[in-house]
Amino acid sequence: MDRTAVITGGTGALGTAVTERFLDDGYRVVATWVVKEEAEALREHLGERDGRLSLIECDVTDAEDVARAVTEIEANVGPIGVLVHLVGAWRGGTPVHEHKLDSWDLMMKLNLHSAFLCARAVLPGMLERDHGRIIFVSSRTAKTGRSGQAAYAVAKAGVAVLAETIAEETRGTGVTANTVAPSTLDTPANRKMIPGGDPSKWVTPADLAASIAYLASDPAGQLRGAWLPVYGSA
Repeated sequence: MDRTAVITGGTGALGTAVTERFLDDGYRVVATWVVKEEAEALREHLGERDGRLSLIECDVTDAEDVARAVTEIEANVGPIGVLVHLVGAWRGGTPVHEHKLDSWDLMMKLNLHSAFLCARAVLPGMLERDHGRIIFVSSRTAKTGRSGQAAYAVAKAGVAVLAETIAEETRGTGVTANTVAPSTLDTPANRKMIPGGDPSKWVTPADLAASIAYLASDPAGQLRGAWLPVYGSA
């Protein structure tokens, strides 16, 4: 089993929890970043972990930058055994007939296009080695509560279909692709954005990280194209 895990968006609230979980599980972890201050904060928070934590600047919406990052990681850290794609964003609040085209395009770019680029970049190496785990993050909104969130819901549904398609295409190999679908995450940003919410019913980043870590494990090798709902008590 290749013990190098790439965590895209590894410097956010969820990214920090996932990066920490994979380090605790003994992986060499490479977290991508675009904001230098966030990268520095992650390194300060987690430390070097015996040199097992690496950070790499990468715009995961740019095909050439993704290819460059994957090449550098495999040359300097090791064969990529796990891709956890966390990069995404939310915009909502308007019905379809009022949806701005730039908002639609942004949701597709950050949530779906980025997932496709990263998966496409790591799959050849995984298939060559006959082992790999790809985990995407979708959302409960992809299936329910979509009113006013068309672009986000469609993009997150697309992420799940991408995982299902990869799972079909890699059938008979040691490569898998699966999706976790959380409800509202208990992050500082969501507490600020939803002041009337009840965080006690939300999903903690650590709990979602545990689900992601399971999908990366050997025992989860029989799961292919799975949609794993992680809804908390909401």
